[in-house]
Amino acid sequence: MNRPSLGSFAVSKFWSGFSSCIAPILKYYLHYRCKIGKEDPVRLKERMGFATLPRPVGKLICFHAASVGEVVSIFPVINAVQKLNPQQEILLTTGTLTSAQIVYNWLKEESKRSSKIRHQFIPLDSMGWVRRFLDYWHPDVIVLVESELWPNLILQSYKNGIALALINARLSDKTVKAWRHFPKLAHDILSCFQQVFARSEKDRQNFLQFEIKAECHGDLKQIAPELPVDLSALEHLRQVIQNRPIWLAASTHAEEEAVIVGVHKKLTQEWPNLWTILVPRHPQRGDKIIKQLGFMPRRSLNQYPDHSGLWLCDTLGELGLFYRLADIVFMGNSLNVTSKGGGHNPFEPARLHCALATGPRIENFVDAYQVLSNAVTITPTEEALTNWVHEMLRFPKTREQKAKTAFEMATQNNHLPDRIAQYLLSMKV
Repeated sequence: MNRPSLGSFAVSKFWSGFSSCIAPILKYYLHYRCKIGKEDPVRLKERMGFATLPRPVGKLICFHAASVGEVVSIFPVINAVQKLNPQQEILLTTGTLTSAQIVYNWLKEESKRSSKIRHQFIPLDSMGWVRRFLDYWHPDVIVLVESELWPNLILQSYKNGIALALINARLSDKTVKAWRHFPKLAHDILSCFQQVFARSEKDRQNFLQFEIKAECHGDLKQIAPELPVDLSALEHLRQVIQNRPIWLAASTHAEEEAVIVGVHKKLTQEWPNLWTILVPRHPQRGDKIIKQLGFMPRRSLNQYPDHSGLWLCDTLGELGLFYRLADIVFMGNSLNVTSKGGGHNPFEPARLHCALATGPRIENFVDAYQVLSNAVTITPTEEALTNWVHEMLRFPKTREQKAKTAFEMATQNNHLPDRIAQYLLSMKV
């Protein structure tokens, strides 16, 4: 691909100057996020580019993934890198508290390799903060995941002579439409990457619209490892549940919880001892959910379901626990009542032998749901979702077959992490 000419970035220069000017405002923004539980106050300076850990000696590969799904998807790549080179130093950056907790849980499980892995929060894309981050860590390679295309981070890394790769790259039709207003900018930013591994053939074709060649070998989320779990907590909850019927609404967004409660009330007419586990995508919404729907026991307060059977699990990093606990799973951010929609990653519960349903708004994971099409049920309404859960509870053999099909489809293409790892270790500017 044609490499960019940094002097031609009129729009990117504007963004660089603008983001530097609003840095004082961004500080207030970060403090506000602390107040609402979306940032770690102890590590807030990391979001401004200040390091809280020492840089290791030698070649450093930096992986950046925004949130939970992206983080989990690159664990196999990091494992493959360390298998090929056990001494490779790795910096893993994320942007959310939940993803940081997932990293922490994973590092506990990977204790033999974790001495070579450091975690930091990524700075916001203000030029001064990005420069501070890069000047301190100066990674030899930066690996961005999916659609984390922050102009200052990419352009300053390129200017500093840092090799860049984009893996599981996602470029939606909506993004393509927006970027057509700035085709030169889009091409120049994307040209900073030495290699682009697209997650699907559709994404690869979208990159070609900006004259960016990409390879497509599959979706990393399809072969991501199982989400971590606290085994003692899992065993305890299994003892508490015993033989009760149970189902899970995972990663729900605003307004979906009301639908789930409606489904639960209908289901309890036939299944009076049913447990419905409600896991909001953003646990800090717990208070708002209670205010909207009324009291229900909350895991964040160490409470267990009462006679109603509803359980609000507003905790961080425990989806791996709940996917193992309940094998009937509805994936949220997909019902028409949501303001945004788009769906969430279905491969995570599929790899844990869950029968799956989703609402119709799954545009962010179209390819994933196409892979799992024979195993996932689309439930566009409250009534449809109620009927599906009824069916899964009534016919365990059907449920088991759906879960088996989903697992088999979700565990294909396991060669991909090794292919990517080999390339990353060979990268040079």
